[in-house]
Amino acid sequence: MATSSSVHDQIASSTLLLIKPNQNLIIELNPFLYDSYMLHVVECLKYSPLVIALTQVEAVPMSLLSQVYSTASYDKNKERIYFQIHSHKASMSKGRFCSLLHLAVDSYVISPDFITTPQLFSMLYDMGYTDVLTTITKVKKSCLPSPWNGMLTLLIKSLEERSAGSNGTSKGFLTLLYDLYNGLNLDYGSIIWSQVVQSLNTSTRHSEISCARFWTIIT
Repeated sequence: MATSSSVHDQIASSTLLLIKPNQNLIIELNPFLYDSYMLHVVECLKYSPLVIALTQVEAVPMSLLSQVYSTASYDKNKERIYFQIHSHKASMSKGRFCSLLHLAVDSYVISPDFITTPQLFSMLYDMGYTDVLTTITKVKKSCLPSPWNGMLTLLIKSLEERSAGSNGTSKGFLTLLYDLYNGLNLDYGSIIWSQVVQSLNTSTRHSEISCARFWTIIT
């Protein structure tokens, strides 16, 4: 993976221009850019329902993107983000956002809430996790074998509200991993939407656009 990190940073920097590249990155799903152990990981992601969410970005002028992000507010009851472009008021619903990423929001998808912590721990041990698991907050990516560590890292770098380097993760991203591992029909959209909503509460909102790639899609 070390050989591909600079490639991803360059792609993100050149595509998003002034948006800081430590925000969620575009993942290049080309297995030849990665170490050999990542071959099956990349192929899995390439044909997963997450492929659009991992790779899509829109070309949006920074002036518009900044305006949308700085004026945005979230209505939890309506699951809708409201924002302004100049004097025009607009909004984006959770359903519309998920459809732009080609993610299902119908009644057939499995809610992430149904995946329990014991199920996640069982998966991690099956994968070869090398430490004792006690709480989600103490899960370490580095204790996973290289392929699973690599997959979780790609998911976090591309989809998390802030993709700064960390050895930890969250229940949401372990749930994504659980679905890919077991071949379920998870409600991916809810997890990604929650990252976008969370980006409105970041302490650095006035100095950088958190979750920037998804805000280009909303704009």
